[in-house]
Amino acid sequence: MPAKSHVYAVLVAAALAGCTTAPSTNITQPLSAKPVATPYVAVNDGAIYQPHQGVALFEDRRAHEIGDTLTVNLVENSQIKRKLDNKQTRTGGTSLDVPSATLLGSTLFRGSSLSSSSSSADEYKTDLTNNHSIYGTISVTVTQVLANGNLEVAGEKQVAMDNDTQYIRIAGVVNPRDFNQDGSIDSTKLADAKVESKGTTGLDRANVVGLLARFFLAVLPF
Repeated sequence: MPAKSHVYAVLVAAALAGCTTAPSTNITQPLSAKPVATPYVAVNDGAIYQPHQGVALFEDRRAHEIGDTLTVNLVENSQIKRKLDNKQTRTGGTSLDVPSATLLGSTLFRGSSLSSSSSSADEYKTDLTNNHSIYGTISVTVTQVLANGNLEVAGEKQVAMDNDTQYIRIAGVVNPRDFNQDGSIDSTKLADAKVESKGTTGLDRANVVGLLARFFLAVLPF
C-alpha cells in the first residue's frame, strides 16, 4: 500500500506540473470590453438623404467609445534607491576600591583600586538599487467613457516561448488630448496606471511522460 500511495503522489504531482495557471494580478477592472450594440431603427420618410445612414467622412478615427482599441507604447523605467547607514557605539567602565586590612597592628594587605573599561562600535551600511524597465507596445480596449471625456483602458498581452509564458497587463485612464499623431499613447501619460509584467513556467507533456517513464523503470524492475 505505501508503494501505491507514492505512485499516486507522483502522478498527481506530474499532472499538476503539466498545467500552469495565469499569475495573479492587482488590476481589478475588466481587461477588455465589447462595444454596446446600437438597435436598428428602420426609418423611411421618402427622402434621398437619410440622416441616420450618413457616412462620417471627417470622423476622428481615434479611440473614443467603449470597445475601441488603441496602442500603448510601454516606456516604463523606474529606479528605487535605498541607503541605510547605522552606527552604534557602546562604552562602559567599572571600578572597585579594596580597603587595607590589619590584624593586631600588622598590615595584612594594603588597599588597592581595581578598574576595568570596555568599548565597542558597530557600523552597518546598506546600499540597494532596484532598476525595472518595460519596453514594447500593447493594444488595449476602452472599457469605460468618463463624464469628462477621459477613457478608462485596459489590456493584456501573452507571449509564450517554449514552456515560458510572459503576461503583460496594463490599465489606466487616458486623456484623448494626449494621443500621439498616429492615435497611440505613451504609458507615462496614463493616469492611475497599473503596469504588470509577470511570467509562468510550465512543464511540457512530453517531459511529464519522460519523468513518469523513468520513475516506473526505477521502481518497477522487469
